[in-house]
Parts: sequence; C-alpha cells; structure tokens
Amino acid sequence: MRLLILLAPVLALAAPKDTVPVPAGPGNMGDGRSPDAPARTVTLSAFRIDRTEVSVAAYERFVRDAWSKRDAWSEAGWAWAQAHPGGAGADTRSAGRPDTHPVVAVTWFEADAYCRWAGGRLPTEAEWERAACGGQDQRYPWGDDADQPFRTNDIAKFGHLDSVRTAPVADQDTSLASPHGALHMAGNAWEWTADWYHRTGTAEANAADPTGPSTGTWRVLRGGSFMNLPSYCTCTHREPAEPARVALTTGFRCAWSP
Repeated sequence: MRLLILLAPVLALAAPKDTVPVPAGPGNMGDGRSPDAPARTVTLSAFRIDRTEVSVAAYERFVRDAWSKRDAWSEAGWAWAQAHPGGAGADTRSAGRPDTHPVVAVTWFEADAYCRWAGGRLPTEAEWERAACGGQDQRYPWGDDADQPFRTNDIAKFGHLDSVRTAPVADQDTSLASPHGALHMAGNAWEWTADWYHRTGTAEANAADPTGPSTGTWRVLRGGSFMNLPSYCTCTHREPAEPARVALTTGFRCAWSP
C-alpha cells in the first residue's frame, strides 16, 4: 500500500483571530479637499482587516518561517528578496522598541509577502479607507476632532524626532478606534495598501470594489505616522511611495476576503 506524504503548505493558513469584520455596502470615499482624493461613493464586498498593525514579533516569525520560501512572494517581490537577504534587518525593524510595537522599515514587497504567508493580502485603498472611517464623512476614525491623543507629531517639527515613537499595536483607547474597531488607523505608522498610485485615485463614482491602475511607479501609503502632522493622518490622505522604500515610519496590516 502506497502512502502519500502531504507536504505542509508554505502559507500560514490558520484563520486570523485578531481581525474585525467590515460589512458589504456603499459608502463615501475621498473628501474633495485635494485633487487626489475626489469625493465619490463606492460599494465594497465584505472583508476582514487586522484589528492592529502587524507587530515586530509577528513579522519576525514570518522572517524565520517563510522568508526563504518562494511561494510567499510575488514574482517582483521574490526578485527583491533575493537581492536583499533579510531586508533591513531585525534591529532596524524593531528600532529599539519592544516587539509589541508595529514593525517598521518594511518595503511593499515584504508587506505583501507577509500577508500572503498569513493567508490574506494587503487591503486595497478603498478597503483601507472603509475600515478607517466606515464610509462616513469624517476626517479621522473617531470623527473630525484633531485634538486627540493619537500617535502623531505633536511634540516637534517634522524631521526632528529623536526616536521611533510608536505605541504598541494594541495600545489605544477604544474611543479612538475606527467605526469597525480597528486601532491606530491614524498615526503610529504609515500602512502599505495593495494599489498603485494614480493622481485621482479611483475617481469614478459608484464603483464596485475599486482598485488602482494595473501598473505604476508608486504604491499608496495610508494613515500617517508618529512623524507626521495630523493633516497627514486623515482617513483620506494618500501618500505615494516606491515599493522598495524603507522607512522607520512605515508598517502595514492585512485584509482577508470572507
């Protein structure tokens, strides 16, 4: 009798435990205050998103278990990984902080690979914005008031902070959570999204599950960071960045289709 040996998949397919559901339906996207964030209505399918940003500890598990596995990476990501073994390195990714803080100094390629390994994906811009503000006409996850104790640059001018001043990923008052219960969707760390940047985003009205263009030069970051003024940390602000960018302000979270 021949026995078949089933090899374990590279991807960590266990269902994520610390996610929040975002229901299907129409909602607002953009605010009309800047040319690259036109106000429109979009309809999204239901999805789930990480309640918190990916922590240093979670990311280092990916590095240990799957960095060298081809199946965890896109074609472009695998080429990048072969040219940059280990990425920025554990010391840079932790930046002197406990492992409960958000991982930083990760490229888009690494964020994409982690989410693939976790059985998910990076959220689209539309999904990220819906998770942040619930499709409502408000500037921040909690409303319009910028005078709140969220992790943003309220202590020094841009470029003059002396350390990576993030908060632990699960450390935020629930009054500042998004309408769906996600934490730190304003400030703390910029978050990679799946989409290529386009100057008008997905500008068409009444779009269903919109995404960015099929190719491009920059991917889109959302949410702002500890280094940014509150005006950069709104639900609608869009920041283009090269996929290979490494910055101590940049992390990510993952999304899952139901």
